[in-house]
Amino acid sequence: MLEQKLSELISPEAVINFETGAIRASTLDSIINLLPFEMGFCDADDIFRWYSNNPNRVHGRRKEAIGRHVLELHPKVAHHVEKLLNDFHTGKRDEWEFWFPKRSGESGQIYQKFMAVRDENGRYLGCMDVTVNLDLFEGKEGKNTPETIDEFKAVKP
Repeated sequence: MLEQKLSELISPEAVINFETGAIRASTLDSIINLLPFEMGFCDADDIFRWYSNNPNRVHGRRKEAIGRHVLELHPKVAHHVEKLLNDFHTGKRDEWEFWFPKRSGESGQIYQKFMAVRDENGRYLGCMDVTVNLDLFEGKEGKNTPETIDEFKAVKP
């Protein structure tokens, strides 16, 4: 069943009920794609299942990767990925994080965090990764948030 596309399982107009509220699937997808970071998920069998489709990705992702084993997708660093996943499966660790230079020859840094996803009983459900282009925060200085309602009202879009 997980091999099917989300649109085959859930209508974009379907409402997903969470503990903290409800939202349409299409709205949730739009929100995820606006986030200033990228996300991906592989399931408990280490099969790549999903990624956010942000327009300005730092990590290129291909739809063809969905449904493939994670180690197939990262042959050059498979031994590192295997260690990370083994630590998640066994409960030895719940997160790994890295900072590294951009690989495309551009200057800049990337932050990546991998997190074990577990249910309320601690059962391993998979691994989520978050990737942030740290250049987004470079040169951000000064006061960006109004401190009073009057300052807020004075800000012109």
